[in-house]
Amino acid sequence: MKIDKELEIAFIRAIQKKSNERNESEKKTIFDRNEHINSKFKWSIELDEKLMLINNKLREEEKKVFNQYRKIEKQCKVMIANKEIKDFNIEVESDYWNNKHYNNYHPVVYGNLFYKNTWDSFMTGHRQLGEEYQTACSNTVSQMLFIPQDSLIAKANHCYSFHHLYDYSALTWFDIYNIDEVWMEIKVDYQFFSKIK
Repeated sequence: MKIDKELEIAFIRAIQKKSNERNESEKKTIFDRNEHINSKFKWSIELDEKLMLINNKLREEEKKVFNQYRKIEKQCKVMIANKEIKDFNIEVESDYWNNKHYNNYHPVVYGNLFYKNTWDSFMTGHRQLGEEYQTACSNTVSQMLFIPQDSLIAKANHCYSFHHLYDYSALTWFDIYNIDEVWMEIKVDYQFFSKIK
C-alpha cells in the first residue's frame, strides 16, 4: 500500500496524543489519513490471522492483569481497614508499539509506543465486576463493516482491549495489524489526606 509520507508523519504525531488533547487540525489529519488508508485497504488471510493473534494475545494479557488487579484491590482494602492509607485508585494502561512500520516514517517512534490507551480500562464499568475474568465482549461495531463476514475475526469473540482498538480509537485495521508489541501496566495511587479545621 502506497502511503503519503507527510500525511503518515502527521498522523503519527497526532495519534500519540490523547484524543481530548488533539486540536482541530490534528483531528482532520487523522480523519484524512484514515480515509486514505481505508480507500486503499485490502483484506487478506494474512491480515485476518494476525488480527486473531493480536486479539488472543491481548486476551491473555487481560487475564493476567485481571488477576493482579483483584489482588491489588484486596490488598488496598485491607490497607484502608488498617488505616495505612485513606483511599486508592487503580488504573490499567495499555501501550502499543510498532517498530517496523512507523519507524520507516518517523524514527523517533522506534523504541517508543505509538498509541496509549488510558481511559477505557477493561476493568472499569460493568465489564469485569465478578471474581472471574470475562473473556469476551460484543464484536458488532461500525468498523466491522470493513471486514468480510466470513473472516475469522468477524466470527470470533473479541477481548475488551481489542474491541477498544477498532471501535474507540482512531486506529484503522491497517494500524492494528501493524502492532508488534503491547504492554499493559497497572498503576496504583495510594491516597493520604487530612482535613484541617
